[in-house]
Amino acid sequence: MAAFELSIRKAVIEDAEAIFTFVAGLIDDHLPGQTPWTSAERIRADGFGPDPLFEAFVAERDARPVGFVSFFRGYAGWRGKPIGIVHALYVVPEERRTGAARALMAAVARVALDRDWVRVELFVEEERPALRFYEAIGMYDLRHRHMRLDGEALVRLADNTL
Repeated sequence: MAAFELSIRKAVIEDAEAIFTFVAGLIDDHLPGQTPWTSAERIRADGFGPDPLFEAFVAERDARPVGFVSFFRGYAGWRGKPIGIVHALYVVPEERRTGAARALMAAVARVALDRDWVRVELFVEEERPALRFYEAIGMYDLRHRHMRLDGEALVRLADNTL
């Protein structure tokens, strides 16, 4: 399992297929049997085009991708500072508890410090085992509700027909 050295590197366009596979694994962890809503082509366009919507790091062991983290820049209005927002963190099951997730999050933390981001945030569902991992690396639970507006409710609000 952890016989070879782990390496973390910035994702490149050629990683789009591997990232898609990781996203599919993440979706399957949360919603078993659910077909991914994205594709390698969409990841390629959204992450590696002229105006990337996200950045990513890939974890490799023995030159084989074993996980990834994707993140983007946000803004802390109350602080007047940029922040990092982790969108997804995934490590293949056989590589969990080997330090890969910690190394991926450390790479994001280095980006945050290099770019003078005031903090790094992410959302995690209640009761998920990942909560213990995030707390172990120093994150803390703000106990905020993560609210979402989509679908018909999004359309109704945009049309101001609530």
